[in-house]
Amino acid sequence: MYQVEFKLFDFAFRFSPVAFTVFGKDVFWYGIIITVGIILAVLYAFMRAKQSGIKPDHMYDYSIFTIIFGIIGARTYYVLSELDSYNSFMDAIAIWKGGLAIYGGVIGGICALVVTALVKKHKPLRILDCAAPATMIGQMIGRWGNYMNQEAFGCNTDLPWGMRSFVYAPHDGVRMQGTVEYLSSHKSLLMQKNPDLIIDPQGYVHPTFLYESLWNLLGFILINIFYKKKKFDGAILFAYLGWYGLGRLFIEGLRTDSLYLGSTNIRLSQLVALICIVLSVFALVWGTVRAKAAGVTTLYTKTENGKWMMTDALCAEESTEEAEETDAEAEESEADEEYMSDDDGEAKLTDENEDEDISEEAENEEINDTETEETEKKEDGNNN
Repeated sequence: MYQVEFKLFDFAFRFSPVAFTVFGKDVFWYGIIITVGIILAVLYAFMRAKQSGIKPDHMYDYSIFTIIFGIIGARTYYVLSELDSYNSFMDAIAIWKGGLAIYGGVIGGICALVVTALVKKHKPLRILDCAAPATMIGQMIGRWGNYMNQEAFGCNTDLPWGMRSFVYAPHDGVRMQGTVEYLSSHKSLLMQKNPDLIIDPQGYVHPTFLYESLWNLLGFILINIFYKKKKFDGAILFAYLGWYGLGRLFIEGLRTDSLYLGSTNIRLSQLVALICIVLSVFALVWGTVRAKAAGVTTLYTKTENGKWMMTDALCAEESTEEAEETDAEAEESEADEEYMSDDDGEAKLTDENEDEDISEEAENEEINDTETEETEKKEDGNNN
């Protein structure tokens, strides 16, 4: 059990990272909170997909592949950055104990969405626009899973909302470290990476998990307002990447558990955040200029112009389905024609055989009549 104290309050919070146990296996709050975030994110994505002219049936496929490869990407990114900390394959896949890197999840999810969209012949950027704000929902909720594990916190601070925590009562079989234990055991390493950093294990620290959760909440609100004014597919995706990158660039600088680029002092998440900011600014400016040149005012479906612009996806999809149905009907009709032609051929053969039989019978009758006439003539000659 952890005991968490905030400088702002006169009382402490006590809780266990384990929610309950099933058949001897611990179920962590971290996993439960992440799951809730995923469910709410998927529900939001379905709502946006409907507005964007994407059928719900397709969104089931997008959701499944995005969740699977998003989790794989998040875990892979984290494990590759901390290879020395894992001794076995089971340790590497134990996501229920924590250790997911959001940038890895974003990369994995984007790759899954793009590949699925290309297979379905949909516009990838339109799908990604639906998924970007949904990702923010997962992030702002998921960060509270970090709080339950007492991870993703920052360096010391004198701010009134600073926090500190320690292990009040250990849980059997669960590795637990509050801010006090973590800073005590990592003090020398942290000061080696940041020589100017002053570490006080007993002091209060920045609740960076809270900063990021609130930053995503604010971004979610702003991006949903901006959604109604989007002028091109991909605008929401790049707005999300830029907003999140900007916040992460500063918040990551406060953290004490950052992932570093190899043996350098470069924080990996800050580097990726900077790349996202530059890429997003360029894409938003370029896309806006192109949209204005094309005379596009908005792509939001609640406007007449938006409805007209969005229908191209549905029309293309419906025309594809109609073409597939037409091809199927054509194949069936060809099969019927072949079957009928086979029947006609058999009928013709039957008629020809019947005609041959009739002609043979007629010939036999003529021969019989001829023989009869000859016999009668012989009999008449004998009588004479």
